[in-house]
This record gives sequence, C-alpha cells and structure tokens, in this order.
Amino acid sequence: MSKKKESCIFAAVLFPVLPWIFTVILLGREACPFSKKPDIEAYAAPVAASQISWEYGEEAICAQVVLARTNLYANPDEQEEMIQNAARYIKKKHMNGERLQQYKRFQRAARETKGQVLKKNGELREMPYHALSAGKTRDGKEVLGERFSYVPSVETTKDINSPLYVEGCYFTQKELEKELKALYPGFQMGEGIVEIKSADGAGYVMEIQIGNQVFQGEQVREILKLPSSCFTIQKIEEQVRFLCKGVGHGLGMSQYTAHQMALEGKNYKEILGYFFPEMKVEDVGKETP
Repeated sequence: MSKKKESCIFAAVLFPVLPWIFTVILLGREACPFSKKPDIEAYAAPVAASQISWEYGEEAICAQVVLARTNLYANPDEQEEMIQNAARYIKKKHMNGERLQQYKRFQRAARETKGQVLKKNGELREMPYHALSAGKTRDGKEVLGERFSYVPSVETTKDINSPLYVEGCYFTQKELEKELKALYPGFQMGEGIVEIKSADGAGYVMEIQIGNQVFQGEQVREILKLPSSCFTIQKIEEQVRFLCKGVGHGLGMSQYTAHQMALEGKNYKEILGYFFPEMKVEDVGKETP
C-alpha cells in the first residue's frame, strides 16, 4: 500500500474523532484537503487529552476539558502553541483502535460541558493545573502575585498515596555545574554551596543558592528536569540529592486529587469548585473574544 493511500485511510479513521487542524498537523495539508476549519470548541477535547491521564475518571476528564477550553479562550496568543503541542502528543500515542476508543471519553466530556468555561465576575482567567501536588496546592497570590489571588491553596492529602509522590534525584557537583553553566555561562560551583533560601507555604522552593548564583525553584526544576520544586536537599557522599514531592508546579487543580474525587462520586463542577472557589462555571458567551 502506498504512503498516500495509508495517509488517506489514517485520515478517514481520525477525522471523525479529531479536529481538521489535527489531521493536517499529523499528516500534512496535502494529505488532508478539507476546507472547513472548526472553531475553538473543537479543540477542547484534544487539548485536554494532551494534559491529563487517559485512565482517569470521567468527571476528572470533564474538569480538565473545562480548564482546557477556558485557557484556549483566555489566551488567544497561545492557542496555536497549545493546539500544536496537543497534536504532537496525540501523534506519539499511535492512535490504534483501542486508543481511539479511549479518546472518545474526551469527546464525550467536551459534549457534556459544551461551551462551559470558568469565570470570575464574568471574566476569563488563566487556569493552572498540575499532575500531583505535595499534599497541598500552592497559593497563587503568594507565588505569582495579586493577579492570581483566585488560585487558593487547598488540602490535597490524597496525593500522598500516589506511587509518584516522592522521588530522589541525584547529581554530582560536576553534573550540577555542567547543567547550570550551559544556560548561565558565569555560573561556578566554587565551594559547592547548595542551600535553600526560601520556600512558600506549601513547601515549594522559591529561592535556592547553588554555587555563586541564586535561582528560583521553578528554574532549577526545569533545568535539572526535577519532577517538582517542592524538594529538600541532602549531600550524600559525592552527590547532592534533591528529594522531590509531587509532580508539576503545584498551582491550581491537582489532577490526581481530581481523579480521586471523581472516584468518590464528585462531579466536575464540584471538583472545579474545590480548587477554584471564587470561579464559576459559565457559558463562554458570544461576547468573549
């Protein structure tokens, strides 16, 4: 079978479940000569599918779809990036029959929550989420300032039961210097100082000194590819151990707790209301850009 025919068959299978733009990104415009381009509503399911475990409960998935839709509308300049990231993620999934059936859960969630977004006083806001907290989510105002005061710190003790809750990451001083110096040429380990300077109320590192520089906790998480910036430090022989709790930045909805709430019978509005009590689930409305 020719590649062109394979592409056409693949497109025929994907088109009923994925938006046109996704088929174009996956296969190329020439393989998918469709003329009609869907609106943002069509993107909510695939974007959410790239953000949360496909094994989670229906109501947790519904909650994530509402967050995805809200962020698509609230951040028009980032829509293309979110869509492309989702397309790449789904392409890596190798969408066979079983995966397509799993994906339909996101389609159902999008239909059940059609047009629904989170608003505060009628306005859209950026809605953060993460995979797994350290036992309590972070306070948005404390971490990001007044603009994120609608993101409170809430208890998420269910997260402690996750097998991914704790992970130790080990580095020699040479490895630390190599990773940090690649991005900060003036960096020097010097006497090998690795010291936490400050942390927020949920235990996530705000500032840490490594060698001759002070970094933000999230900077270090990204550079060293740590699961979380909620960590403690211990020197063990020739290595430095970062003992991390949780997965992700810790702000907003913990997807693991959302899943546990879904298993307990909570619906998506109750889940979202727990994490974002100042926000209301409303129709996006025609006036929203």
